[in-house]
Amino acid sequence: MATYETLQKIVDLIMQTYKQTIMALPIERRPDNMKTVGSYTDAAMHYAAFCAFGRQIFHFNSEIVEQFRKTDIDEVMIDNLRFPYEVFYMSFGKQSDLTVSNSNYVVDGTYISMFSVPVVQDRSLQILLTTVGKDITDTDNSPHSEFDWIFKPEEHYYLSIPMNDPSQPILRAVEKALSAEMEDKQRSIEKEPSSLEVPGKVVNNRRPESLKREMRELEEGYPAFREALKLIINGLCYISAYSDDIETKWPADTPSPLLEKIINAKKPKEATRTESKLISMGYTKIHFCGKAFERLNKNSLPTGREVKAHWRRGHWRNQPWGPKLSSRKLIWIMPVIVHKDKAESLAEAGHIYYVSEEKE
Repeated sequence: MATYETLQKIVDLIMQTYKQTIMALPIERRPDNMKTVGSYTDAAMHYAAFCAFGRQIFHFNSEIVEQFRKTDIDEVMIDNLRFPYEVFYMSFGKQSDLTVSNSNYVVDGTYISMFSVPVVQDRSLQILLTTVGKDITDTDNSPHSEFDWIFKPEEHYYLSIPMNDPSQPILRAVEKALSAEMEDKQRSIEKEPSSLEVPGKVVNNRRPESLKREMRELEEGYPAFREALKLIINGLCYISAYSDDIETKWPADTPSPLLEKIINAKKPKEATRTESKLISMGYTKIHFCGKAFERLNKNSLPTGREVKAHWRRGHWRNQPWGPKLSSRKLIWIMPVIVHKDKAESLAEAGHIYYVSEEKE
């Protein structure tokens, strides 16, 4: 696990690189706040934890992401959520309509950190939304400036959500977390002096303005965060309820000679060494989610020839089952297209999603 010393070294390196870079700029072109440093520090901290906990990635295909966007999470309680790892990344692909601040960057995934502090019985869910440039592709060869990372930083949205009340709806917990964060920043503003004394002079305290900017960004980015939360919570429910529909494999761009070496290895140590080499090259096995759904989706959804349709939104049902119905399991009541002239038949067709046999 990443230690405090390691994390501090990361912060120091970012700060040192930032200072060296802006020193090459005329004073009038230098940033008037430390937003870039804070953004990269947050991202670096989450990435370090992600690496320390095994670089676990869950990728959801576009078909299932589309259905997640149409599935409500209002009735999902904190107690319904299960986390496959303490720290992991969820990949959803570019969501072109979700921008947390800069319209040139769109949400594409999130770091999830779920930590517990037993001594004080505190549990918190930390979410850091990541973004990618709208026009950036995997083969983007457009020219870049050494100052792009300062003036065109990736946008992030971070929120820490207390998870101590298992009977509370997750949406309510998120709303309370946002309110608490805003109130905390407001209290900090009120405590800050208007000016600061430095050797030989008095200068304006810029901290209150920085806090006000952070509050505006939290507020302005929340609608996109709230929509992205559907992907996150539905994804978590899906992972725990339909674990049989997850396929773990190396990504498609992994060098085939090394993959063949793993497959044909005569001894486990040979395969392990090759896997370690792939990891050192930046490759990571990915948990691909939704293959069975992709097949079901192709077979059951109407073709484009049918008209006058609307979507009935999906949701999650905490369904009783087992001896004397003493257990509970999440069942996805999928979104379904309903036609005016075929409402009954379509409402009955395939909107409860089962992947495998029931299991506790």
